[in-house]
Amino acid sequence: MTTLGALLSVNAGVAEPMTVQGEAIVTGFRKRPTGDVERIEVSGLVGDDHVDDAHDLDRAVLFYQRSHYDSWSSELGRELAPGTFGEQFTVEAPTEDELLVGDRLRVGGALLQVTQPRIPCRKMAVRLGVEDMPTQYMRTGRVGFFCKVLEPGQVRTGDNIELVQRGPDSITVAALANVLHRDEPDGFELDRMLSSEVLPELVRAKLTKLAARMAACQQSWCDDRFLVVRSREQHGTEVVAFELAAPDGERLPEFQAGQFLTLAMSVDGVDKPVVRTYTVAGRSTDGLGYRIAVKREPAPIGSIDVAPGLASGHLHDSVGVGTRLLARAPRGRFVVVPGHRPVVLVSAGIGITPMLAMLEELTAAGSAEQREVFFVHGARSSRERAFAKHVQNLVGTHSRFHSHLLFSRPQPQDELGKDFDATGRLSPDVLEQVVPGLDADFYVCGPAPFMADVVSGLVDRGVAEERVHYEFFGAATSLFGELDAADAGPEAVDRDGRPIVVTFARSGISVPWRENSFSLLALAEQAGLRPDASCRTGLCNTCVCRIDDGEVDYAIEPMNAVTPGKVAVCCARPRTSVMIDL
Repeated sequence: MTTLGALLSVNAGVAEPMTVQGEAIVTGFRKRPTGDVERIEVSGLVGDDHVDDAHDLDRAVLFYQRSHYDSWSSELGRELAPGTFGEQFTVEAPTEDELLVGDRLRVGGALLQVTQPRIPCRKMAVRLGVEDMPTQYMRTGRVGFFCKVLEPGQVRTGDNIELVQRGPDSITVAALANVLHRDEPDGFELDRMLSSEVLPELVRAKLTKLAARMAACQQSWCDDRFLVVRSREQHGTEVVAFELAAPDGERLPEFQAGQFLTLAMSVDGVDKPVVRTYTVAGRSTDGLGYRIAVKREPAPIGSIDVAPGLASGHLHDSVGVGTRLLARAPRGRFVVVPGHRPVVLVSAGIGITPMLAMLEELTAAGSAEQREVFFVHGARSSRERAFAKHVQNLVGTHSRFHSHLLFSRPQPQDELGKDFDATGRLSPDVLEQVVPGLDADFYVCGPAPFMADVVSGLVDRGVAEERVHYEFFGAATSLFGELDAADAGPEAVDRDGRPIVVTFARSGISVPWRENSFSLLALAEQAGLRPDASCRTGLCNTCVCRIDDGEVDYAIEPMNAVTPGKVAVCCARPRTSVMIDL
């Protein structure tokens, strides 16, 4: 065995309250030297309130080097006692560039294995009294390292740290930290990390998400690109369908039925691009491009900075064959979940567009034999109904496909039993009549009042929330519970006195920004969303997502510059109304 250094201090903490970014938490971060012989178990140091990582055995013990303390004391201008950084072991040990993930270390009577670098959390800023301490910590590379316990045993100050066995993959702690904390890491290094035999499962899961994100960019496109309008066709009195294609004629990437396309349009008289999302209603006629359908209507609720109908009016009046539109790749989570229960596609008005793509997907080879499908749609009359013939053809492809069409105000020429199936509005009562036992997965899209009525009605009738999927057009709120704003303060306004509204585009939810909210991540969580996040201090890039519209400031400056067009939601605050890809 090779001696790497020595254990200089064993530190333990007691769980106590701490206020972090306005939130009251309980943590054992504050640790102090024990001065005694202590026992290490698989779960960590006995007697240490290991609150935050109590169930993560790969982070049972945190090591932090004395040399790092010396550097921090010099830079901060004060002495720092062992345990200040929340570590159980203050050590004389090699740097992160020298230690390998998987190294086995003997400390006293315990055998440990190096698992991962430490990602500092928001509590560090409170403990050190330095707001950007986590960012400084990561930029220096003085991150320390976690170990899991392979063999429990007793430890005491002065024990040697012996290297028993080197890690099998030659991955240094520093190299892993470098990949983990980048939004767009080096692909070769990422693949090398994922091939490791000793990578902790939680770390592997994060790296796998990074790899999936990079693969998605390769299969689709990550930046803006131009699409050209190949055709436009009027449907009814209010809707125009546009077929969009790649300028070079190549086939556009695959998409999931129900996803949307984001367009950034230059409109006369507007000094910045007008950004809107439109559901991909299916493939274009030639199968190479996309089809979208746009209804002429007022601007969405919350878009108070633009005139009514600005985007839809521009598309209807100014966009023709040959027009180039700046687009971002299809995305969104309103997609058909695999399963065996019947599928019910419920829509009203222009809410039919995602249902068209879903219906096309469900008619694909093999799908029709697996699930029964009900297509239920409400419109005023045949004048407003779009894609009637297309829906009829799709429903006619299989005996398990059923359609039910309601007209609320049929025209004199509309024939019951031929042009539509019933008079009235689409409601939960109608669905109860059409779908036997309501034992199905429901997908709902349409105007806000319609959505609120249908979704709440289904839940009231015993349909589980997880089986009711919905998407709004424009601004909306969660239909499964309102944002609790009791402690969030008054609604904030921008520099021109206009209310700041945050739109979470993928989820179809818009909520007002409030003065006491700390970050976009906190607001998303208050609205019932669960975005991926980890450090909450702008370090790990787990929370980075695309920003489609608006401007933000950072309460904490991210460690690495955020790629233009993206935002680290854990520490960003909106300066204007924004649209975020969550």
